Amino acid sequence: MKKLSFLALVFLLFSFNLFSQNPGFVRTDPEWVFFHVDSVEAKSHATVTNPYGVAESLRVVMITSNVPPDWEGVGICDINICYAIGITVATALYPPGNSQIYIYYAKLPGRTGSATSTWKVERVSNPSQQSSPVTFGVTTAPIGIKQISSIVKEFNLSQNYPNPFNPATKINFSIPNSEHVSLRVYDILGREVKVLVNENLPVGEYEVDFDAKGLSSGMYYYSIRAGEYVSVKKMVLVK
Repeated sequence: MKKLSFLALVFLLFSFNLFSQNPGFVRTDPEWVFFHVDSVEAKSHATVTNPYGVAESLRVVMITSNVPPDWEGVGICDINICYAIGITVATALYPPGNSQIYIYYAKLPGRTGSATSTWKVERVSNPSQQSSPVTFGVTTAPIGIKQISSIVKEFNLSQNYPNPFNPATKINFSIPNSEHVSLRVYDILGREVKVLVNENLPVGEYEVDFDAKGLSSGMYYYSIRAGEYVSVKKMVLVK
């Protein structure tokens, strides 16, 4: 009898722990997702975890959003469908374990800027059981910059190539964290002659085109600032 009582207690404790768990919610893309200024949509992926051992109704709820007014807006695609922009709650029956969803942002070609939204996952039968909030961010980059890689271990500013150049050259840099990046060109007297980048960028290695048409031959400097990282290199324009 004592053994049966003990087993019943263990079962009750197991059931209580199982059904008192919160659903999981983890962003699987970087905090900031980079997309080209001429793109019309950007996606940021996430994993929803159903810990209950059986199919369970869960809803993904938008808490806040900050989207440029000239963008179309933010939406969500869960395990069943993609909802229209403006839908802030997505409810679906999730199987046990992990399921992939994504948040998407839409805009017209040529529109620039950054957007964020914060979401959480709730258990429909008990909304107090919910995940921690997760924030998703996307940002555009100006024409003339492209992302080469999204896997970077350290900050770096490479020497431009070709160098010397006439009239165009390329500059590569790497950032291991999502940062606001400023990349500017100065003449030998320290006067700013060109702003190449002034954007929030996600982790990655980037290549930037610099066209010196209209500038005189001579030595120039290019400087990057990304968070606390600062680096300066020189280049030579020969016409």
